[in-house]
Amino acid sequence: MFIRFIAWFYWLFNLIICSTLKYKVIDEPPHQAIFALWHGLTFPLFYWAQHRKFCIFPTEIWRGEIITYLAEKHGHKTVRFIEKGTPLEIGKALFAFIKNIREGCDTAIAVDGPPKPLHHQAKPGILFLSQKTGVPIVPAGINMKRKIILFWRWDRYEIPLPWSEVEIKFGKPFVADEKTTTQALEELLLRLSEGSGNR
Repeated sequence: MFIRFIAWFYWLFNLIICSTLKYKVIDEPPHQAIFALWHGLTFPLFYWAQHRKFCIFPTEIWRGEIITYLAEKHGHKTVRFIEKGTPLEIGKALFAFIKNIREGCDTAIAVDGPPKPLHHQAKPGILFLSQKTGVPIVPAGINMKRKIILFWRWDRYEIPLPWSEVEIKFGKPFVADEKTTTQALEELLLRLSEGSGNR
């Protein structure tokens, strides 16, 4: 019950802030995409992306409960990622997530996020997802002009101030293959995030 209240409060806080922001969007792809971005830059994402059909893969722990509530209140689908389940349970969750992508949903992956998050160190899961579905990865940089940076968090999480300008800049789409590396993706994201405090 307490987690549900926190989730509601965070959604309301997110809604109030994001509804005042001035968005500048550069090179948004018109087609389906797997958006790659840093975990610390996700605050305005779900509100801005209401015009797209997202399916999100949050963890099963309490933080995932908050993200699930936020995403669904903004009109997106969710499939919970099971970290501590049996191989069968984990496989079923992954299959359900991939099924939603194959049926046309976009998704956004915080490439340096859980499990075992490391600041600006991309994990290979997004490459696997692109290979399995054939959907292109689109790197995304989010630059908030006026914001608060939570320096004590591992991801240096950024919260934009009301009425701030937010630039969302997209890189060139690409479908991952066996030669694609996480290092190349990290370089793309760092270039797109130039000007943010999340470096």
